[in-house]
Amino acid sequence: MSRRRIGTLPNWQRGATHITLTLCAFSGLAYFMKHDLGWLGAQAGAHSLLALHGITAALAVMAFGAVIPAHIRISWMAKRNRASGIAMCVFMGVLIGSGWALYYGSEEIRDGAVFTHLALGIGALALFPLHLIIGRRS
Repeated sequence: MSRRRIGTLPNWQRGATHITLTLCAFSGLAYFMKHDLGWLGAQAGAHSLLALHGITAALAVMAFGAVIPAHIRISWMAKRNRASGIAMCVFMGVLIGSGWALYYGSEEIRDGAVFTHLALGIGALALFPLHLIIGRRS
């Protein structure tokens, strides 16, 4: 039996979390490219991408909640990978909040919520792999 490092998730949970976050990020990016930029052809299918993003976002929120006791709390107590971990938690919190604002918020805050959600979503695409790389080195 191999020894696991403190804060390492079980393989099934790590894999499910990574797949969920990846699907959420890329479905959101595909929706933005199709709906807002028109890069992926006609507008047909934009709603399906948005629905996929909404479903995977709900799963991503559940996955984030599930890693709090099993990964975040334990890794924090072990003083491991704190800087990128804090950044990931902030990004996830703001993404959840801005997603909520996009769905339930008023028209007055929509443009700011869109910009915030898109900027942090793209940032998270870079930050999450960096968090994994730093964590494996420490």
